[in-house]
Amino acid sequence: MSAAAAVADLLAGLGALDVPGVLDGAAGTGWSAGGTPAGAARAGQSAGGVLEVIREGVRWTLMLISALVLVYSVAINTSYLLLIFLATWDAVHNHRRLPFFSQEDVYANPLTPPVSVIMPAYNEEAGIAEAVRSMLSMRYPTFEVIVVDDGSKDGTFERLREEHNLVELPRVVPDDIPMRGTVLSTHVPANGSTPLLVIRKTNSGRADALNVGINFARHPLVCMVDADSLLDPSALLLVAKPFADDPLNVVATGGWCGSSTTATSSAGGSRGCACRAAGWCASR
Repeated sequence: MSAAAAVADLLAGLGALDVPGVLDGAAGTGWSAGGTPAGAARAGQSAGGVLEVIREGVRWTLMLISALVLVYSVAINTSYLLLIFLATWDAVHNHRRLPFFSQEDVYANPLTPPVSVIMPAYNEEAGIAEAVRSMLSMRYPTFEVIVVDDGSKDGTFERLREEHNLVELPRVVPDDIPMRGTVLSTHVPANGSTPLLVIRKTNSGRADALNVGINFARHPLVCMVDADSLLDPSALLLVAKPFADDPLNVVATGGWCGSSTTATSSAGGSRGCACRAAGWCASR
C-alpha cells in the first residue's frame, strides 16, 4: 500500500469517528479543508489585495505624470512655434518698411521721446572731452548728456570743466534708485544752453554710477554709453525709432559699434570706437 493510500485511509477513519474538534472545520477546529491554516490564508489574501491596490496606484500615478509631461511639451513647443511665427511676420513687416524709413521723419515726429544719455566715467582724461563733444553734436529733437565722474583720480573733471566752462549748480539728489556712492557736486555749463550735466561722486563702480545718472535723468528714455565711445550723429534717431513707432510695447533697444577708430586728446593717448548706434536705450 502506498503512503498516499495510507493517509487517505487514516483520514477516512478519523472522519468516521466524528471526533469533535479534530477535523470539523465548521466547528472551529482552525483548519481549512485544504489543510492550510485559515488565518494564514486570510492574511495572504489581504496582503495580495494591498499589493494590488499599490500596483494600481503607482500605475495611475505614472500615467498622470506622463500625461502632464505630454501636455507641457505640446504647450511649450506650440508657444515656441507661435513666437517664431510672430517674429517672422514682424521681421518681414519691418523689412518692407525699410525703404520708406527716413531719419527726417523720426526727427520731426512729435512722438519721438526725449532721451537722457548717461555716461559713467572713471579715469577717462584721455578721451572724455571728445566723447562728450560727440554726444552733444548728435542730431535729435530733445536730449541731455549726463556725465557721472565716478571718483576719477586723474584730470577727467578738469578736462570737462575747461572744455565746457562748468560751474557748480547744487541740485537735490533724487533717490528713486538706491545708490552706494555719495554725490559730491553737480555742474553745468555756464552758458545755460548746453544740455550737459556733470556729476561728481565717490567711487563705487560703474553700475552705481549708472544708477546715479538714472536718478538725475529728466527724460523718459535713458541711453547708457561708455565714456570712450564716439557716436554717429544719427545714433539716437536709430535707437529711438522703435519707441516712436510703438511707444506702448517697446521697453528697450540696443545698438552696436561699427568700425573702430581713435580719439586723441591734447592730454595724450588714444582710445575709443565710433558707434553707429547709441549703446542701450530703455524707458524709465
